[in-house]
Amino acid sequence: MQTSADCIHCYLKQAANCMSLSGVDEELRYQVLLDLLDDIKALDRLGTPAENSTVILLKVYRLINNRDPYKDIKAQSNELALGLYIGLKDYLERSGNRLFDALKIAAAGNIIDLGINKSFDLDGSLQQCLNTDFAINDYKLFQNKLAEVDDVVIVCDNAGEIVFDRLLAEELSRLGKKVSCIVKGGPILNDATMEDARQAGLDKIAAIIATGSSYLGAPLNRISAGARSALEAAGLVIAKGQANFESLEHEEIARGRIFFLLKIKCECVGQAAGAALGDMVFFTR
Repeated sequence: MQTSADCIHCYLKQAANCMSLSGVDEELRYQVLLDLLDDIKALDRLGTPAENSTVILLKVYRLINNRDPYKDIKAQSNELALGLYIGLKDYLERSGNRLFDALKIAAAGNIIDLGINKSFDLDGSLQQCLNTDFAINDYKLFQNKLAEVDDVVIVCDNAGEIVFDRLLAEELSRLGKKVSCIVKGGPILNDATMEDARQAGLDKIAAIIATGSSYLGAPLNRISAGARSALEAAGLVIAKGQANFESLEHEEIARGRIFFLLKIKCECVGQAAGAALGDMVFFTR
């Protein structure tokens, strides 16, 4: 997915939200945003929104002298989600279609996106997603492909949300699949890292692989050889969230084997996915 003109204000919005949540004073926030304008002009128009956002955010981190502005908020998001874990586990035990409902729960967790929003209604999102169909639904195709493979890779997105990825990983393991999960190699926004995976207990269920970088999404030219190899060798991949969609949907390895699971929170992403703003989707190219 290539960058569009509408991405420009999102770069600034992400930067502004980051500084606001970090308690940066008004004078520095104003100066940083002005400084970023030249950097935005120099961004690669042919690059993905995820890659360009990363460039801008990492500069913000340097200018405010904070390597991980979301560290405390990520831990709080994990604890909030862990508080719902037992109840959701019980829900799946009673479900008539456990894997499908686990996918919906994982999609519901995708609302925890503090790069775009300063707050979120997790309980409301769960209820909405569990009672709403996927606007684009390739679940039957996924079932058919899942029956043919032994391993599944989940490309994780945000902290907090990673607890719901654990539920999905548990369901896949219950079906006899070997599960690996890819997380960020360094801090960026509230994206899940190895630390978050351990806090969420995901490491007890799946092999955890770090991308080796802080880049949003999983751009194949920016991740470690181990992470890229896992993506290319996996029988099936579930990629969570918008940034993973942005960075992988155009890649040849995505065709028919990477299934994108996300809530559409951007009109540009919606246009690329063929869905509307607010839709929950599960599909492959």
